[in-house]
This record gives sequence, C-alpha cells and structure tokens, in this order.
Amino acid sequence: MKSWSHNVSRTYWILIVSAIVAILLAIVFLETRPHARPRLGVTFSSVYARQLGLDPREVFTALLDDVGVRHFRIPVYWSETEPLEGEFHWDDVDWMMDEAAARGAQVTLVIGHKVPRWPECYIPDWAETGTYPFDREKLLVFMGAAVERYREEPALERWQVENEPYLPFGVCPEATKENIDGEVELVRSLDDRPIIMTASGELQRWGLTARQSDVLGISVYRITWNRAVGYIRYPLPPWFYRLRARLVRPATDAVIISELQAEPWFPEAIGNRSPSEWAKEFTADDLRANVLFAAQTGMPEVDLWGAEWWYFLLKNDEPELWEEAVRVFRKS
Repeated sequence: MKSWSHNVSRTYWILIVSAIVAILLAIVFLETRPHARPRLGVTFSSVYARQLGLDPREVFTALLDDVGVRHFRIPVYWSETEPLEGEFHWDDVDWMMDEAAARGAQVTLVIGHKVPRWPECYIPDWAETGTYPFDREKLLVFMGAAVERYREEPALERWQVENEPYLPFGVCPEATKENIDGEVELVRSLDDRPIIMTASGELQRWGLTARQSDVLGISVYRITWNRAVGYIRYPLPPWFYRLRARLVRPATDAVIISELQAEPWFPEAIGNRSPSEWAKEFTADDLRANVLFAAQTGMPEVDLWGAEWWYFLLKNDEPELWEEAVRVFRKS
C-alpha cells in the first residue's frame, strides 16, 4: 500500500511539473512571437564621444543623417550639466533635442545620478556632502530642473530614471527602493510621459524595476570577458529573455531592450590597442547577429550600445561597423 501511494504521489508531481513546463513553453513560443523588425535606436553619450577624441555634435549629426537613426537614448550628466550648484549648462542637450526634433526623431532622456557609460555615476563634487555619499535633495533639484526644461520638447518621448539602479556596477553608492520611488514620484508629478527603468538582462531579477516603471528596459550582452578565460559568448538563447519578459509583463506596460551590445567588451584601456586590433573583437558579423538575436527575443524596441565606437572606427579607417549599421537601420 505504501509503495502504491508513493507511486501515485510521484505521478501527481510529474503531471504538475509537466503542466507548468507546457504552460511556460506555450507562453514563450505561442503568445510572444519574435518581431521581424523591432524599432531600432541607439544610446548616445557626449561624454563617451569626447573620451574617444570625437566631436559629439559631429557624431550625433552623422547618426541622424548618414545612419538614419530616429530613436535616441541620451544621458543628462549631472556633474557635466550642473558643475556648480545652481549653475546649469544645458547647451549640449538643448542642441541634440533641437536637431532630433528637426528630423522627426524621438528621444528618451536619462536623468539621475547613475546614467549610461563608465564610471556610471556622475555626481558633482559639491553635492558629496552629508551622511549619505551625496545630498539626495540636491539630486532631486537637478532632476526637477531637467524635467521642467524639456517636458515641452516635441522630440521627448519618455524619461528614464537612473540606469540599472539596483545593479552593483560602476563607481556608485548603493540605491534603495525608497530613494528610487522618490525620484519616480518627482518625475511623475512634473510630466505625464512614460517612465522607463532598466535592469541587466542576465544578472538581475526584473520584478521590482518593472513594478516601478511604465516600461522595463533590459541590457543584452552576447560577448563578454573575464580574466580566467578571456572573451566568452553567453549561451543564453532568445527564448530566455522572451520568457522573462512575459513573466513580468503584468507589472509594466512594455519590456524592451534598452542596451544591445554593438561594440566590444573592453577589458583594458582603449588606447592600449590599435583601432584595427579592437575592430577584430566585435565585427560587422557580430552586429548583424546581435540584431537578429534581439529580434528573436520578441522585444518590440531595441537600442544599440556603441554608436560612438562605430564612428571612431570609421575615422580610423575601419568602416565596417559603421557601414553595417547603415544597412541595419535602413532595413528597420
């Protein structure tokens, strides 16, 4: 009798597990179909462009006119925009918003203390006071000033509050849910545009970030590097992201790829190798493959990471990535 009962119980659990697996497979393969042509855009960093020795306005114009980019994610760097308390330098962002609007392009502005590009956090020296690593009230003043300045801009599509705030990456203090809730509440009180928040596609849970935002953006990296083995390719398939997106969709309006790798992972200073050597680490074939991979995740929007790098290579007689980007955007 005990053996019979044990077999029935085992069969019961096998049926339960099988049913769960079948439901998950149906969600992944039937309810969320790949987008043949997701909306493509790029992240554009004036700071990174300058680090590469480029004129940010020249690069931005080339992306608009030569590549045909019509969707940008642009960080507003606190330390660059407010170098002294109450003294705001909006010139770069003003210019980009004007140029985008003139061509019918749309922009997501990223505000907060942690925004795209290393060292991730851009906190002005004058704000590093008090018991917390910096004065959060002064951050809220900056964020409020940014929203009030750009909320009437025709090119502005949505706001991003911080960049991967809960990922312990970069030279940054730890973020708390309460801090981020306060920032989101501030932005919502000043403008009714959607708010996007971001998380690592591979290294984080998505639930909290999805619940705090209208749109969840995730990063997708295919080729990374570590000291033990050098460059490695992530083995995760597209359905991994598709399933995770489906599971958090009840908590947010949309899930998109806000950061798709489109440049090498740099394990050392860029100046340590020649442009031709770096060009071998991420090729036009890699770019094409990553865009196809992103489409297979089913995400409706994909922002590419590395547009400034394409232009740097172009200016250093390595045009392949730039030329492939032109082809990719013409097809989108």
